[in-house]
Parts: sequence; C-alpha cells; structure tokens
Amino acid sequence: MANIDIANNFQKIAEEIYSILTSGRLVKPKMNNRKTIAVSDNVATISGWDSLNIKWKQAIKENYGISLEQDESKVKEYYQNFITEFNRYGYQTKVWELDPKNDLGKHYRSHAEKQISVIQPDNSIGVSRGMCEEDCYPYFYALAQIRQQDIVIADSNGIWLFYSHGQVKFVYRL
Repeated sequence: MANIDIANNFQKIAEEIYSILTSGRLVKPKMNNRKTIAVSDNVATISGWDSLNIKWKQAIKENYGISLEQDESKVKEYYQNFITEFNRYGYQTKVWELDPKNDLGKHYRSHAEKQISVIQPDNSIGVSRGMCEEDCYPYFYALAQIRQQDIVIADSNGIWLFYSHGQVKFVYRL
C-alpha cells in the first residue's frame, strides 16, 4: 500500500508540473496536449526527445526541487541491453508511422513513463495523463518481471499494479 500512496503523490506532482509548464506558457500551445510528465523520486521526465527547454528545468527546480530530465537514448540503450529478456515476456518496441526512418521505435521509447523507468528506476511512478496501453503496458509488464520488482504506476485514470510474477491489475479512480 505504501507504494500506491507514493505513486499517487507522484501523480499529483506530475499533474502540477504539467500545469506549471502549460499555464506559464513554457510549452508552446500546439504541444499542450502532446506532452506527458512522469515523476519518481526527485526526478521528473517529459515525453519526447530533443525538446527539453532550460526554462522548464529551472521552473520545476525552483517550484519543486525536482530535476526535469529527457533522455530517450537511455530507454533505447536499456531496451537493447535486455532485448532477450523483453522478448521472453513478449515485448518489442512498437514502430510509429512518424518515427525517424533511421530510428524506428523512437516515438514509443520517448514516452515519459519509460524514460523515468531508466533515468530514475523506482517501483512507484506518477504520470500526468493516462498511460499508453499499446506500448507502455506491455513494456512495464515485462520490466516488472525482468527486474523481479513490483511496479506501481498512478496515472490520471487510476493505478496500475505490475507484479514481478506477471500479474497486472488496474484500479480505476473514482
């Protein structure tokens, strides 16, 4: 239960960070509904690649004392290092139609919840909006088993519980 409470707290912080970025005009209006924030212990990540603005980092550091990061390449490296294990649990990074031609899978690897899972590995994660079920769900299903660690993800829809033995539960928010 402690991990659920921690993940819920991180989820609230993720929404607050998102609100700071959008209300302070730090994120371009056309990007408002495209960015996701994930929070773990003293670190937040923002979805995407090569778009982290120094103003965003400063605003989040000043308001929360949290380091805002973005590094999709760490997800790529982690996935490649454990590709055999990910395959064992049925996970392969999906390809998106707008991926760079020379880097297929980059879009899905850049999701904030995946970035936080390798930048600040923890078993409690908060996400500012609903977790992507098409690629993040199977990623965390595999990751919990690879790490032999239960992972709790709180998003705007509810709580995801990924167990190290392969079971997954989702509890909707009321």
